[in-house]
Amino acid sequence: MIQLALSGPVVVKDDEWIVQQREFARRHCVVFKSFVDPAILHRVPRMLETSRWIINEHVDERWKKNNGVFARELSVSDSEPVVQAFHLLLNQPRLFEAIAEFTGSAVPIRGFRGRCYQRLPGDEHYGSWHSDSTGGPKKLYGLSINLSRAPVAGGSFLIRSRETREILRTVTSGFGDACLFRISKALDHRVSAVRGTRPRCAFAGWFSGTWDYREF
Repeated sequence: MIQLALSGPVVVKDDEWIVQQREFARRHCVVFKSFVDPAILHRVPRMLETSRWIINEHVDERWKKNNGVFARELSVSDSEPVVQAFHLLLNQPRLFEAIAEFTGSAVPIRGFRGRCYQRLPGDEHYGSWHSDSTGGPKKLYGLSINLSRAPVAGGSFLIRSRETREILRTVTSGFGDACLFRISKALDHRVSAVRGTRPRCAFAGWFSGTWDYREF
């Protein structure tokens, strides 16, 4: 399938590629197992441990609850090595071409931007249903890479139809797996509450036809 390697994206268009393509067309969301090569993944925990985490609130004035805050978490700045590393790995023309072909995108992908975040167990950190389809440059597809080394209670990714509220898929992924999902006004998504004792950590962002990775 698709994997991020130190030498660049590895793309294998095998039977699994076809099965996953059909799944994406039907449910707008798939999981790429072992999306991050182990040679890269083993370096991530140390980068996370040495990063400076700050509270990050996602605000939308149309959101009526919590003073317009529809999501709250910890995140690190774009200058931290873990963010720079993933931006470098994900802003590759070969990866853009593979994602566009896989999804059947009519719009060429030109860039990826994301953030590294943590959500701790309890009520302090949360995420509400949203679409990511409004405000700023047009986002085509979302990608969330699981950076939690151990299994986490809760913290599943959910995607649903906005009109019917039918849950189209619930994703529980492993360390280094990635969830690719469609961005559309007809779809909402969220991450469920984290329970237990372990935090959920991920690198998540969006592929866009507007951003130019060479300008980052």
